[in-house]
Amino acid sequence: MKRTFAILSALALLLCSCKEDIFRYDTKDRTGILSLDGFTVSTDDDVNVVSRATTEASGNYVLTLFDSDGTQVWEKSYSTVKSEIAQSKEGGISLNAGSYTLNIQSEAGDVPASQFSKPIYGATKAFTIETGKTTSLGSITCTLVQCAVKVRYNDDFLGMVTADGTCSVEVTAGAPLNYALSYNGGKPSYDESTGYFAVNNGSNTTMAVTFKGGIEGKTQKMKTSITGIKAQDLHIITFMKKIDATGNASFVIVIDGLVADTELVNDIQGAEEGDGNDPQAPTGDGGIELISTCSYDISQPVVVPASDPFKMTMQAIIPNGARKFTVDIASTNADFIASVNSVGGTTLDLINPSEAALGVFGIVPFPHGQELMNATLIDFDLTEAQTPLLAFPGTHTFTMNVTDGKGCRKSIAISLVVR
Repeated sequence: MKRTFAILSALALLLCSCKEDIFRYDTKDRTGILSLDGFTVSTDDDVNVVSRATTEASGNYVLTLFDSDGTQVWEKSYSTVKSEIAQSKEGGISLNAGSYTLNIQSEAGDVPASQFSKPIYGATKAFTIETGKTTSLGSITCTLVQCAVKVRYNDDFLGMVTADGTCSVEVTAGAPLNYALSYNGGKPSYDESTGYFAVNNGSNTTMAVTFKGGIEGKTQKMKTSITGIKAQDLHIITFMKKIDATGNASFVIVIDGLVADTELVNDIQGAEEGDGNDPQAPTGDGGIELISTCSYDISQPVVVPASDPFKMTMQAIIPNGARKFTVDIASTNADFIASVNSVGGTTLDLINPSEAALGVFGIVPFPHGQELMNATLIDFDLTEAQTPLLAFPGTHTFTMNVTDGKGCRKSIAISLVVR
């Protein structure tokens, strides 16, 4: 009997011992150390390439730590972190085991859509903390998180300036920077500031460039765009005068060696002071027209039905053949414009579409390609455009800009309304 009692007592003691071990396992320390020994933040302020020369970052740089859920753990200045390094008895900062991301930026908060002469540098470092172990970050180099833009004009272009002008550069819709061109009594000068723009759409980010100003006594306008904008790029936009084989003057916009032949709103030849007209330009619109080939009057805004898209077709008639055909997209819905900008921009060249613009044709299926060159009849079918438009309430306007083989021009607007 005594033997049985002794066995039961030993078994009870063993069970109690196991229970105590389990309890301690559940509550033991699950932290590790983020070592800041040797941790430094430097800045590479070069653009276009990553240079080898760096300088230590200012103590005002902001360090923000996030956990794996994206929750902010803490935010401190670089100077504060360096001070904590010096005072730490543990050799670093104690953190719960898990995955983290450290964001470093020269300014706190979101990167502004656009601003002059104020670059922002930053870097991101992902790391993992393991229980009872030490993780080191080492050295981190911050680079420009924006793209940079400068505007230039060659002497021949400046020689034709007769009034003030502006070059507008826009990367984020609604947030352009305007670079002023001053006539300055016949001695033109221009804003040589560097503009900095947030890269808002990854590899699909597009930059739109528009010039408007006095050239040879007339207010004239020219525009182009470039896609594939990336952080740390420096884009130098140069406006240049060009003489074609027949001796006529025109302009080109050169962006980092990419030449954009740009058609002016008014031809620069033969202008009379301030009249805004070219006496040598062809008169009339060359009979260019856009007619409905369905039951809807496209000269009036057309309401898109909430279901069952209707047939919406039309035909462009260009008696002298199409030389240039572009479409400008406008909308009262900012989200729609943002969507269009994300896949190529709000100005489409139907005859010579950019690769980026091909994405827009998935939303609005305009005919496009070299087969439109010299075409006298071009058919449009916007039936399939109605379904994607339903996601964007508002008025969407598509302005068809046609230049024919004789230089005659006409712009025709089509409006679709989504309620």
